[in-house]
Amino acid sequence: MASTTRNKKHKKEKGSLKKKDRRLNRKNADRLDLYQRSVNSPETDVDFVMEQFEALRGRPLKHFREDFCGTAAMAAEFISRDESHTAEGFDLDPEPVNWGKNRNFSKIEGWEERMTFHLADVRNPADKRPDLTCAQNFSYWYFKERAELLGYFKSVYADLADDGLFVVDLYGGPEAMSEMEEEREIDGGAFTYVWDQKQYNPGTGQYQTAIHFRFRDGSEWTDAFEYNWRFWHLTELRDILFEAGFSEVRPYFEGTDEDDEDE
Repeated sequence: MASTTRNKKHKKEKGSLKKKDRRLNRKNADRLDLYQRSVNSPETDVDFVMEQFEALRGRPLKHFREDFCGTAAMAAEFISRDESHTAEGFDLDPEPVNWGKNRNFSKIEGWEERMTFHLADVRNPADKRPDLTCAQNFSYWYFKERAELLGYFKSVYADLADDGLFVVDLYGGPEAMSEMEEEREIDGGAFTYVWDQKQYNPGTGQYQTAIHFRFRDGSEWTDAFEYNWRFWHLTELRDILFEAGFSEVRPYFEGTDEDDEDE
């Protein structure tokens, strides 16, 4: 298991906004485009999983599975890097999948032969056993009961290649459980991404959050994305992963590098 470094997208300098970004507002914005620009960092994430897989397994990563894939930005980045790379994505919602096909895959020559989308539950097996499966952006928090999460982790373990790896990211720390909003300007001020931690119940772990987008003209897309999750802690995840059959769990913290494992 790995907590990958996320949201390290290049920020354009102020004053260099594209013309369409200067006119961006609630009426003409595409929420999936806004999400991908704000949340996804496929280049960084694919760098990480490829480097870790080769370091730990002594061979290159060839077949990749993206669970809760949505627009499948990671899978698109992965297959774009080498013609020998193949991938599969699982998601129940056709809207982001179709958007991703048009926006993330259409420029990759012959992508249909190397990428398979499954509009199916993530607990279903892949067509080919993956070298590495990932579940990013805390998507597995969809499973609120321990038995459900254990069932998902068991299905991942059974589906992986014999030397396969499973990578998830994790959000934590004291502020993660506080009711608060966090703002971040995207692409030099084209719009503002707002992460809203609406409610956390320490008794049940129930966690309600949302993403809003605010624009330069003063308009706002409130609750563009809403989430009703269970907040899972690292210690809980370690126990469940071991119970599911995984022999080792390695946490990687944001900012960790080879020279300073405790950074």
